[in-house]
Amino acid sequence: MQAALAAYELRRNEASSRDYDDNITMARFTPFRPEVLGLRAAVRNQPQQATAFTKAVMGMIDRDVFFNPENLQRVMAGAASTAP
Repeated sequence: MQAALAAYELRRNEASSRDYDDNITMARFTPFRPEVLGLRAAVRNQPQQATAFTKAVMGMIDRDVFFNPENLQRVMAGAASTAP
């Protein structure tokens, strides 16, 4: 029983560590970095990209699918073409 509980604790900690770290970061109310603010502004008028951004941040899709250099460059370029 002791070994099973210890193994469970390790799996649980590994599975939840990213969410835990993200929550601690948000609880500190640290201002967003300029590049994060720029990305948020870029997706503002791109509904599909805003959805993908939110899903990536929330861990609903693999973060690397959205937060990779090629995609970020495409998103930022799309913002220029959809600017009001």
